Amino acid sequence: MAVGALPSEKAAQASKPSIGFHNRAVSAPSQRLPLTKASPAHRSLFWEVIPLCDLYSIVHVVALPILQRPYAPAANGTQITSPSAKPSPFVEALQNIGLGAANWSQSAGVSIFTIILPSTDGYISRSDFLQLRLQDFPYAILKTHEPLPPLSRYSAIHPSPSKVNSEDVLAGLVHQAAGVVQWSDLDTSVSISELQDCLVRLTQELRDRLNNAPWLSPTPIPRRRVALVRGRPNITAGGPVYRAAKALGLDLVIIDDEGHWLQADTEANRMHREAFLATDMTEDAGVVDRIVQSIIDYPLPIHGVFTLSDNFFVAVAKVADVLGLPAPPVSAFETSVDKYRSRLLQNVPGQTARVASVKELESLLTSTGRDQVAPAFVPRFPMIVKPTKGWSSECVSKVNNLEDLATAVRKATARHGSAAVIEPFFDGPEIDVNFILLEGEILFSEIADEPPCDGDSSSATVNDTFSPEALTLPSALPASEQAIAKSTLRDILVNMGFRTGVFHVEARMINSATEYRDVGDGLVDLVGKQQNHQHSSIPSPECKLIEINARPPGYRVTVPSRHTYGVDYFAAHMLAAAGDHGRLRMVASPFDHQVDGRTPGAQYWSRLVYVPAPAVGVVRWPLKLSPCEELRRRRPDLAGNIVLGVDYCIPGDKIDLYTDGARTYVAHLLVSSRESRLHAIKLEEEVLRAFSISVEGQGKMVEDVRGSTEIECVKI
Repeated sequence: MAVGALPSEKAAQASKPSIGFHNRAVSAPSQRLPLTKASPAHRSLFWEVIPLCDLYSIVHVVALPILQRPYAPAANGTQITSPSAKPSPFVEALQNIGLGAANWSQSAGVSIFTIILPSTDGYISRSDFLQLRLQDFPYAILKTHEPLPPLSRYSAIHPSPSKVNSEDVLAGLVHQAAGVVQWSDLDTSVSISELQDCLVRLTQELRDRLNNAPWLSPTPIPRRRVALVRGRPNITAGGPVYRAAKALGLDLVIIDDEGHWLQADTEANRMHREAFLATDMTEDAGVVDRIVQSIIDYPLPIHGVFTLSDNFFVAVAKVADVLGLPAPPVSAFETSVDKYRSRLLQNVPGQTARVASVKELESLLTSTGRDQVAPAFVPRFPMIVKPTKGWSSECVSKVNNLEDLATAVRKATARHGSAAVIEPFFDGPEIDVNFILLEGEILFSEIADEPPCDGDSSSATVNDTFSPEALTLPSALPASEQAIAKSTLRDILVNMGFRTGVFHVEARMINSATEYRDVGDGLVDLVGKQQNHQHSSIPSPECKLIEINARPPGYRVTVPSRHTYGVDYFAAHMLAAAGDHGRLRMVASPFDHQVDGRTPGAQYWSRLVYVPAPAVGVVRWPLKLSPCEELRRRRPDLAGNIVLGVDYCIPGDKIDLYTDGARTYVAHLLVSSRESRLHAIKLEEEVLRAFSISVEGQGKMVEDVRGSTEIECVKI
């Protein structure tokens, strides 16, 4: 073995780091890689051992086409058998794990492989760790090999450049690795300088994703079983939960009504859950006892119980309390699900009320307050009216006068049969703040910005909704205001009794230094306020709570957060329910990207766009493609920035403009940009304009949500 560096273009590399490679004898420096030689002196396999960080070492391996072809052209153009036609031990090792070219004899690209080697012994925290940490990698990945099952033990390999000195050793590392990545081939025209630059950038990106993310637990991980109450309505909403449970080695039991789609004992369903416990889920006084009995009757131990359904939070907390399973106190959930009680956590005396009917509202308004301990209710418009029990901005109204107040109360009390809460309208940027807490400690938190919706307008009426239109990650609030929001909301959670788990909190920043305004080309974003020098004193910013959801954000938001930060809220939620605090801390590690203008840990700016229903009618797919897939194929210029697209409707579905007092959506898409936040917003606008869905109904041609006429509405 002759050891040396990959031929370098010294002038081209003078101002940037380079990666040296061990190789099978190198030729003289060249502007292009030496791909036409096929003699024993010019073997075409190069590698480098790199201590990536404290947690991992990696080995980059570059395979040139000469290794992959049994024949190479002689000087006179005839074909001769290459002495290197004997199968390479490294190639054989790759083929044994399903990597490499399908036909090495026809592969003509420069192939790059990376072997991932944790630096310490330990136990596998989740089996799809690389898939999670490498998602949306800026360099295309062909295949990823993760051979280790969750909870199994891994013995660390400590490679050193002097010991990794043959293809046999490389082959051994392939079989001993925790993971191997095969990147998309580079063209054979790539220069040595370009190859080295690619590998340097690839190494830095790997470091940003793995530097602070342990894959291995230092102690054995006991196998646990968790029960999910309400098994999610379909595979789209439930898939991320089921896959996370499987990757974590958690045995998942579903508790739901008879007839749920996961009940049938099919091979497909067994991939998603261990068992299904048919239980009457009627929301009455006996539902807690029925769930408890189903768990007791199950022959295997259940170590945790959780739900993702808002109307079962209190019931599941009571189940956990009866069975002695990990969970926050029942009282915390009882406060969080009651929007009046949670509003009182930041009470505005005289401006917050709860009424069960319009008649009760009228009585409240005529009360003098003389015999009351609390100040009399004096409405100060604008105000917000919403059901004390509800979700998804259902029946939330902004009111500007007494007449509208009665209308809004009537609408809110009709939903879920609950009372209505009346509270101040807090004027300021709306934010979603997500937490992973462990005994009150913030393991991870993020803030996302909700741009103004119809109800935010100064001219909004009681009929306008607060249905979200988009979500931008990470937040553009000043760092000081983000710190205020996190501190304020964390303290509220802990004081309620929520000390461990995942929490999705909605809030507004009043007196913020930022505001939404047109930033050019009709785009609206959160930017610094224009200074008014006539005001000498500026009120301090405050964070005002809107509502608390003691769960991960909904599927539409949890998945974008996982893509943007590398943190899986569904995994964290289940680990908290199982009392697995060691792995809870591990899964709360975001990426380590540090980019000016972007919150640390975010790999890019992302924009989640909700596509509202354009008309009342029946959905059709004229091209036999879902709208999201059709968009990708029709607009390849946008496809590269569309991280994901989820359609909610299939042909034959009937849709309306509103559902339960909120906008009806037909899809959501996540777009990303590594260029800038504004670029992500521009891309979202283009995606929304280009989105096309056919709806058959009564009416004429309607316009798309942003003015396009690609959506058709045909009479039937």
